[in-house]
Amino acid sequence: MVIYFLLSITLLYGLFLSRVTVVRNINTSSNEFYVARSNITLFFWFMILLGLAAFKGVEVGVDYPMYYSFFLNKAYIDLLEPGVSFIYELAVKYDNFYVFSVSVYFAFLFFIFLGIKKNLPNYLISLLFFILTYTYLNSYNQIRQMIAVSIIFCFVNYLLTNNKGDRLKYIIVIFLALLFHNSVIFTILLFFIPKKKFNSKLVIPLFLLTIVLYFLPGFKNMVGDIIINISGIYAEKYTTNLDFFFEVNKDKGILQLIPVIIQMIIVSISLYFPEDEKDLKINYKLYHFSTNLVIVNLWLYSLAGIEAIDRIQIYFSCFNLYYYPILIHLLLNSKRRFHGLFVILIAGFWILYFALRLYINIAGVVPYRLFIS
Repeated sequence: MVIYFLLSITLLYGLFLSRVTVVRNINTSSNEFYVARSNITLFFWFMILLGLAAFKGVEVGVDYPMYYSFFLNKAYIDLLEPGVSFIYELAVKYDNFYVFSVSVYFAFLFFIFLGIKKNLPNYLISLLFFILTYTYLNSYNQIRQMIAVSIIFCFVNYLLTNNKGDRLKYIIVIFLALLFHNSVIFTILLFFIPKKKFNSKLVIPLFLLTIVLYFLPGFKNMVGDIIINISGIYAEKYTTNLDFFFEVNKDKGILQLIPVIIQMIIVSISLYFPEDEKDLKINYKLYHFSTNLVIVNLWLYSLAGIEAIDRIQIYFSCFNLYYYPILIHLLLNSKRRFHGLFVILIAGFWILYFALRLYINIAGVVPYRLFIS
């Protein structure tokens, strides 16, 4: 239970100490509250989260025994992406699985933390949502894909300019992420996401349509067939079990939809307020783009149950780590009292979401054990 004790401290740290360590921005005529950008904080939690992930027992995480088996049997050659295979070769060379585990989790956390450092005003709130949204614990199960996700997350700013050179850099970023997971090829779609925030008149009707389509498996299977036809090499990887990967394969009912609906409500409200504050040092281009990616992620729940779509959603859901910290920073710096109630709603929902996922044992992280037995 060590991990849950430490994660609870993280939650308290993010919720309460960020309100105590108020920093006034003395470089402008305005006051910016709840700025917390301590590199010591980042380093401290980087080491804590790296240690908990890299030195956990092999049985912690549904897929993790597979990674250990690859190491023991040297069965990773021609099965995995070149970046992961290279790390395995180092682990085999030194006859130590921890070379693999430390390397992959270092890469994942490095890019996540670098993205937070570059783009967010409050590291404490950012780390809080890194935990609450289950992004960290998902890596206990899907580490190869999560490395690719973290790379896209870190360098997405290249898409927010009109500079052709930056867009070329984003293509290079995709090739870098391809070393760890083939699914990253779908992030080419991010080129087509508008940079201006979606209008509520479009978002709310599509959210309602999403809820309806969520309960229509025939529609999902039709989409699954289309994905098979256009996926090429990525589909070939799953030819032994296409029904599982591309068709509806999970029992997702109303209980699984309720958290999605609550997120839809939060996002819909945020489209109306708070307004952008010019005096705050916030990357509003990133905030608006992340809002759109979060909206797309919620729309994709109309196809919930198609494993291929679930994998794609991971790339979109990761941008909750930009969207929510910036939204809360805006709300905390607002002079309107009811904005504080919105913060309580958001925090309360995500704390409950995190607790319930732990209780259900999503990703097989309970119970937590240290070291390979």
